[in-house]
Amino acid sequence: MEFVVNVIPKLSSMILQLIATVILFFILKHFLHEPVSKYMNERQNKIQNDIDDAKSLKGEALELKTQYEISINEAKAEGQEIIESARKRGEEIKEDIIKEAKVEADGIIERARKEIEREKEKALDEIKVQAGDMAILIASKVIDEELDTNLQNDLIDKFIDEVGMDKWQN
Repeated sequence: MEFVVNVIPKLSSMILQLIATVILFFILKHFLHEPVSKYMNERQNKIQNDIDDAKSLKGEALELKTQYEISINEAKAEGQEIIESARKRGEEIKEDIIKEAKVEADGIIERARKEIEREKEKALDEIKVQAGDMAILIASKVIDEELDTNLQNDLIDKFIDEVGMDKWQN
């Protein structure tokens, strides 16, 4: 068996091949080109729409991000105002409590002073009575005579008036 290799094909075979290719081209163009072109155009349009939608969504997202950042900053500012207001109110309450405590302490001190004054007067009255009783006892021993109660009280009052309150308080 012998193989023949032709470098240049036969003219009849070439023409038949050319005719078959042209027919195949028109058949494929008629049946495949339009649907494939239509599909490619639709796909291109869909991709472009998706890109446009993505750009639109990105713009909306950026706008929302800006709005959220503004809202967050406003919330932070409002939080700071609330904290500052609460701190001021706390200071006012503290000052009110201190004032009330001072008023109460002053009242307690004043009541204590009055009580001390009453106790002092009571003690002075007791000292006066005891001094009078001692004076009468001494006087009765000296004169060896018993005095009546009215006369004793008169003598005590006279003695206290003569000596004076200044000497009793010192």
